[in-house]
Amino acid sequence: MAKEKEIKSSKNQHHYGADDISVLEGLEPVRRRPGMYIGTTGPEGLHHLVWEIFDNSRDEAMGGFSDNIEIVFLPENRIRVADNGRGIPVDIHKKTKVSALETVMTTLHAGGKFGGNGYIKATGGLHGVGASVVNALSIYTRAEIHRDGGKYIQEYSKGKKKVAVKKVSSSKLNGTIISFEPDQEIFGDIKFDWNTVVSHIRQQAYLVKNLKISIIDAREIDILSSLGGKTSKLDTGDYFYFKELELELPSTSFYFEGGITSLVKYYNKFQKPIQNNIFYIEKEIDKVGVEIALQYVDDIVDRIVPFANNIYTSGGGTHVTGFKTALTRTLNTYCKKNEMMKESEGGFTGEDVLEGLTAVISVKLREIQFEGQTKSKLGSMEAQGAVASVFGEAFANFLEENPDDAKAIINKSVLALKARKAAKAAKDSILRKGALEGMTLPGKLADCQSKSAEESELFLVEGDSAGGCFSGDTKIALADGRNISFEDLIKEHQDGKINYCYTIMDDGNISIQKILYPRKTKTDAEVMKIILDSLEEIICTPDHLFMLRDGSYKSAKDLNQDDSLMPLRKKFSKIGGRITIDGYEMVYEQKSQRWIFTHMLSDEYNLRNNIYSVVDGSNRHHKDFNKKNNNPDNLVRLTKEEHMVLHAFFYEKNLKRPEVLEKLRILRQTPEYKENIRQKMLSMRDELSARAKAQWENEEYKKYMVGKFLDFYASNTEYRERNNKLLNEVQKKYWSNKQNREKQSDRVRNFFDKNPGVKISLSEVAKAQWLDTELLKWRSGKTKEQWTQDFRIKRKSAYNKTYFENTIKVLRRVYEEHKKIDKNIFEKVRKLEKNKNVLSYGLFVSRFFDGDEARLLEAVQNYNHKIKEIVFLKDKIDVYDIEVPGTHNFALSSGVFVHNSAKQGRDRRTQAILPLRGKILNVERARIDKMLASKEVRSLVIAMGTSIGDTFDLSKIRYHKIIIATDADVDGSHIRTLLLTLFYRYFRNIIEAGYIYIAQPPLYKIKRGKSISYAYTDEEKMKIIGRPIAEIDEIERPDAEIDEDESSEIENETDTKVRTNKVHIQRFKGLGEMNPEELWETTMDPGNRVLKKVNIEDAEEANNIFDILMGSEVPPRKSFIQSNAKLAEIDI
Repeated sequence: MAKEKEIKSSKNQHHYGADDISVLEGLEPVRRRPGMYIGTTGPEGLHHLVWEIFDNSRDEAMGGFSDNIEIVFLPENRIRVADNGRGIPVDIHKKTKVSALETVMTTLHAGGKFGGNGYIKATGGLHGVGASVVNALSIYTRAEIHRDGGKYIQEYSKGKKKVAVKKVSSSKLNGTIISFEPDQEIFGDIKFDWNTVVSHIRQQAYLVKNLKISIIDAREIDILSSLGGKTSKLDTGDYFYFKELELELPSTSFYFEGGITSLVKYYNKFQKPIQNNIFYIEKEIDKVGVEIALQYVDDIVDRIVPFANNIYTSGGGTHVTGFKTALTRTLNTYCKKNEMMKESEGGFTGEDVLEGLTAVISVKLREIQFEGQTKSKLGSMEAQGAVASVFGEAFANFLEENPDDAKAIINKSVLALKARKAAKAAKDSILRKGALEGMTLPGKLADCQSKSAEESELFLVEGDSAGGCFSGDTKIALADGRNISFEDLIKEHQDGKINYCYTIMDDGNISIQKILYPRKTKTDAEVMKIILDSLEEIICTPDHLFMLRDGSYKSAKDLNQDDSLMPLRKKFSKIGGRITIDGYEMVYEQKSQRWIFTHMLSDEYNLRNNIYSVVDGSNRHHKDFNKKNNNPDNLVRLTKEEHMVLHAFFYEKNLKRPEVLEKLRILRQTPEYKENIRQKMLSMRDELSARAKAQWENEEYKKYMVGKFLDFYASNTEYRERNNKLLNEVQKKYWSNKQNREKQSDRVRNFFDKNPGVKISLSEVAKAQWLDTELLKWRSGKTKEQWTQDFRIKRKSAYNKTYFENTIKVLRRVYEEHKKIDKNIFEKVRKLEKNKNVLSYGLFVSRFFDGDEARLLEAVQNYNHKIKEIVFLKDKIDVYDIEVPGTHNFALSSGVFVHNSAKQGRDRRTQAILPLRGKILNVERARIDKMLASKEVRSLVIAMGTSIGDTFDLSKIRYHKIIIATDADVDGSHIRTLLLTLFYRYFRNIIEAGYIYIAQPPLYKIKRGKSISYAYTDEEKMKIIGRPIAEIDEIERPDAEIDEDESSEIENETDTKVRTNKVHIQRFKGLGEMNPEELWETTMDPGNRVLKKVNIEDAEEANNIFDILMGSEVPPRKSFIQSNAKLAEIDI
């Protein structure tokens, strides 16, 4: 039991009862539109709940009724706030006819500030609005009141009471304890940040003299050992302050007697002051309390920290306007009076006098008006005049009484004025010289198609994250039989020609895909030359990704002679065996180890994209009669009869006459002939289509066909099974979509939230079932039933995949070394390496090639390409790339598959990407002219469209989301800080408008069977894995995957049990390591991605750290490094 504390006499003298609570409206709107009351449902809005409850406790302290506040982080995302104030009234309210406590907690706009005498001199709320909003947005809320000799409690859920207010015991204490747990339906992932709360509360502690505030983190408390297993004690224990439990927990406390003067010292502790005395004034005028402290330091940015009734107003407001006006006027007056500046130099502007200023402005008003419920900007006009009057007079006296400080401040402002004019002149000169290149967009910007700034996004990425590219003369293998360079491909694209390339599908099969957006991606790029074993040469950027034989990718700079590249092998058919047509192109499909006609791949493309259907016929015909042109748009399906008639027609009428053959040969080469044939084919197709449509308009024919189909469906078992298999695949695809699974998860979660009794009932049923021996016996039988013949076939297929890849790799090595497959050498290597997944030569040939050694040799010969040599080139060149939708890979004419640029893992309509090469200029102390000389900074300024300095215009910004997407390593963190400093120094308006974001790409991709998860922290990784890394026998390697549907224990050929590796962990150090699907799913998809919105406090914190680490003062830097050394993460 808490010890009885002495309560200030003023608590008893100042009446505060139910009559002092006014009611304006109901509570329902809060849950419908929470953003109107707390600004956002993200982390900022989540922490706003804490501020609302704390503000009520702090208001008690401002009125002299409380001197001790405690904030506790509890398990299960709960927060507990306790103060020893007067306690919320619990007597019956006249208007609502219920307890005043219930009125305050469940009614919007019910509180002590809406009339009555409960509203003291100046507060931010006092029990109402904020408390009810927090209650409405929480799944659990508990109010515990100590007053009038009793202890009263009431609990709530989603803003509604559970029971009436009741007195549970007597109490000699006074005060209020509010515990709440935010609703996950509103806030999603709930995680209170310790540093955010401590930083905010520290400010408040400076603002209220002689107030002690304690913060305790009990989230990781061992409940069983600390509290005897009684979880309820954390919220409802017989104590007032949590610290009475005397537990060893992380905590911090604040208590300051110096007020806002101490706060100015805190902000400037790592700065070099230019004035010895901190200015301070506290005065009340026209019922407005004004308190200001300021000091100038050797810096080029200002730090103005405004408060209204102790609420931090990040958006400024009328009190800040009054302060700036008085500051500029007072310094101009003093300067002219003492002749400290030439008349030709003019006067100071607000920009001049703010440079290097740290100021804390605090106003207190009885009737306060904010611009919005989030209270981020003060709107009370009386504050502007009061601040200007009080500060102007007091600061003028300060300058007169402290001439040394006055001289230092004036000199600082004069220097800022001269620098401003010099920078403007230099900037104008640079603009005249074309530094911004006529404001044309930078060539390396991959811009979006939308012209609407509201929906457009700009991603700022590191150069390597933007994807690699090729020299302009590099050639791509096309489906029409040509090998064409990137430069020529761009010309054809501009002329409207559609081209197609070879690609590897997600399932490993080779296919045909359309080429999109061929383009020049970079100018003056560093490149390297890769020489293949076929002596083909490829010139590309070091970061371009090459596909390896196992389907994974590797950057060009990281390739070595041991790597196996995915090959493209082509040949022309010859009649013999199963081949009945001559001179048609064929490609080797690595997955099935067989040759396949290219026109069959194009036919699959047309079927897949609904260009035509199988009902059009079973024969594929080349429209231009060129059997080497296998573009999908050059194919048409005809019936066997139509195909024969077509060829017979041309044969009989033309080709039989020898004198016509030469004419025909020449004629076929003309564009007119090709276009004529194409039109005839189209008209034939249209005629056939028209006939079919006419038939289906006949109701009798339609009824007849439906009946025939039903008869066919009922009598054809094979078709029904195939149809059911298709439906099963569709549902698997549906459930493989993360969004669909999350929707179902939300539906289940909502059901159990609304029906908690069902969850408890099911739990009891499950417990009883596990005690039922008959049920356990039945379960064992069902498990055995799962080992069906289909399951065993699938299991064997998974093993075969592993056996094949491991065995053929060894055979390929033997072939490369000896130019043939030597069985004896292979067997020696197999036995020496002791790899159980490498089969014997005889078993391998019989199992996978039906004993045909010729087919085996062919598979080994076509298995891969190898690297012969890698050369880094000195010359820089322009480079090019394409986009291949869906698969994002294509084949070069040199015979290898490569990735297309990572820039295309985006929505081209609304998302633009600007790669920044290396670390951008440190703008800590750089003037605009030097800054614009930086190519990277200049590109960013041009891309944003706002200009800079005095020509800055926010209305011209081209993107309403500018997203910093740097890599998750030390260099990425450095670049991110440099960018934040740039925005804070020169584009603060963009931050204040809410347009700057930081992407939160995942650190890990974790694959367990078919389940794929992404972890953004090491803690999330451990939660997903479920056990320490040391306990995982082996991390699964991509080149040794077992089929995901396998059980954790499966039988091999000799019936011994082998434990499969089920966890594969990939760490992303950069966005360039992700394939487009991963990049889209985790970082760029608006439906899945995690973005952190940057506010001015974030940018200011980055700026402060930069001041410490990059400034001229050594002691602050040394102190920072010593304090944070233990928190450093070494990037290896």
